[in-house]
Amino acid sequence: MNRVLRGGVSALGCLLAAAAVVVAVPAPHAAEPVTISYRADLAKLTRLAPYPAVAPTGLPVSWQPVSSGLAVGGANGAGTVTWQLGYMTSDGSLASLEETNASAGAFVKRITNDGTALAPSPLDGRTWSLSVTPARGQRSMYLTSPAGFTVVVTGNATWAELRELAASLRPVAA
Repeated sequence: MNRVLRGGVSALGCLLAAAAVVVAVPAPHAAEPVTISYRADLAKLTRLAPYPAVAPTGLPVSWQPVSSGLAVGGANGAGTVTWQLGYMTSDGSLASLEETNASAGAFVKRITNDGTALAPSPLDGRTWSLSVTPARGQRSMYLTSPAGFTVVVTGNATWAELRELAASLRPVAA
């Protein structure tokens, strides 16, 4: 019995030591973001979108695409096509393009996290609405096209970076 007890205590000690090592040693994090290709999502968007899709053109190479997702229907409702494209900017901030033909009001409210409206800002001949969500460190620019789609540029990037992303948007050739 004594030998069984000693073996159990030894095993428990080993498990506790291993748990201490797992908790004490931080998990390694990637030094660089993982760059993704969004070509497949963009090609599918171009085929499916019932609106003239836009995509960034000419951003600096230091801007790295890190996420892309295309949703058809889903949370935005039947018949909607929504694309999200996220970038890490040269200073490590995040900037995201979100576009859809979903109901503008609900979409903007959700993507901007119900941000506080600021004075609109002209950019390339269009007037973009602006909002901030200070609790999240989020800035957003958005516009709704007469063609029935909404574009939101948002993230914790600076206003200058968000304007750069917004200014880079061009219609995608079908």
